[in-house]
Amino acid sequence: FVFLDRGLISSNGVNGSPRTDQDPDGSGIQGAFGLSYFEDGLLPAIFMVGLLLSCPVFAEAVKAVSAFRLLALGMGVWTVAVLGCSVAPTFPLLLLCRAAVGVGEASFVSLAAPFIDDYAPAAAKARWFAVFYLCTPVGYAFGYIMGGVVGSVLSWRAAFALEALLMVPFVVFAATAAPLSLHAVHGDSAACVPRSLSAAASALLADTQKVVCMPVWLAATGGYALYVAVLGIYAYWGPQAGRQLFFEDSGDAGAENADIAFGAMSVVTGVLGTIAGGAALDAFGATLRSANAVCALCVVVGCVAALCAFALTTTFASFLGVFGVGQFFIFMQQAPVAMVAMWCVPAHLRPLSNALMTVCNHLFGDVPSPPLLGLLQSKLAEGKSPHDAAQQWRVSMSVATSLLLASAVLFAAAALKSIPGSDFRPSSVSLGDAHTQWSASMHEGDEDEEDEEEGEKAAEEEANSNNPSRTLLRHGGDRGGGSSRQTA
Repeated sequence: FVFLDRGLISSNGVNGSPRTDQDPDGSGIQGAFGLSYFEDGLLPAIFMVGLLLSCPVFAEAVKAVSAFRLLALGMGVWTVAVLGCSVAPTFPLLLLCRAAVGVGEASFVSLAAPFIDDYAPAAAKARWFAVFYLCTPVGYAFGYIMGGVVGSVLSWRAAFALEALLMVPFVVFAATAAPLSLHAVHGDSAACVPRSLSAAASALLADTQKVVCMPVWLAATGGYALYVAVLGIYAYWGPQAGRQLFFEDSGDAGAENADIAFGAMSVVTGVLGTIAGGAALDAFGATLRSANAVCALCVVVGCVAALCAFALTTTFASFLGVFGVGQFFIFMQQAPVAMVAMWCVPAHLRPLSNALMTVCNHLFGDVPSPPLLGLLQSKLAEGKSPHDAAQQWRVSMSVATSLLLASAVLFAAAALKSIPGSDFRPSSVSLGDAHTQWSASMHEGDEDEEDEEEGEKAAEEEANSNNPSRTLLRHGGDRGGGSSRQTA
């Protein structure tokens, strides 16, 4: 639902269109508040305020508090904030609610990936991460579709209210479920739990310094931030770019068609690409170096295909086909990059590594990129006819896509830096596998003891049959109170 919300606010049905001379009222959020492209670009970026303030807090709090309770707190704030978006009377209040939405993402981004790393089978770990990170493309895609349908049938405010109500059962589950512990965080030692606010702040500062000094973490975070910047542009401006390039004269019907088609393509390419990325990494060998190498290769191929889509296609069908190929390879990076964040730092720093990487991804990635792209598009379209202004989306989106090449270079550098001493992968046996093997060994031990006792009993019976007096003595001893062996 967190990523569904991202797609929802980017959809034409919710985000709408600006006020123009031809359409003085506009539509959606842009029309309701009379927003410019730059102001509109602030909507997907402002959530960074809540994320930046709360992400390190959740990463440190999980040392002392149940992870599920923290999830319930974060997602409860998210639900209230989204509901506030549905009734916000002014643009500043809408921005305030969007800022609070960031608390929801902060609550799970630090906790979910380390839990998977603890409990996923070693041979299928990348596939487990792939399934988890399907939430990103699938959430965005269903957000496009939900926003396009609900926004056009009811209103953009109704779309926000509906997604807030759908989140309530998950908040209740997280608040009432059995406590969830992360093995390496507070399952090994109680000494890691700070006893005061100052101790917690000192521990957070020391751990942060350790993480940001890891060369692989630095290179991978830089590459991922550029990747997320491009993905944020695609997610927010993609439907509008598709509408203006290929449905310029189709009105509301064209907007809805662009939302649904873009959403459906994102679902298909996101699911197939994310699963393929996890399977490829499992097949090649799930190491830190191979994970970074897969990221670099997939980003390069996706970049080339996306550039061809914006520069060469002339129909919406051909654009979706070529751009879909690009998105498939771009989404293949989802599972490998998650494992890079887990394995480039010691195990007890995994929650903080995820939190800091997420903060950097948004702070230098998809927070500044949508408003900057909106500013670039405004400058390119200034003084041009509506048709020529729409065609400028090809230029602005191509400029944004070229950032993927720099992302690939940084991932390649991370792969080169991934020497054995920098790979902090857990042992090849996961916690679940270890429990299974321990249970099997205990069962085998019980069977060995039973076999030994049966062998001793058979030998004793054979000896008694050869010595009747010993048998008589044994039975007499039993009647008199039991032999020492029988008592034992």
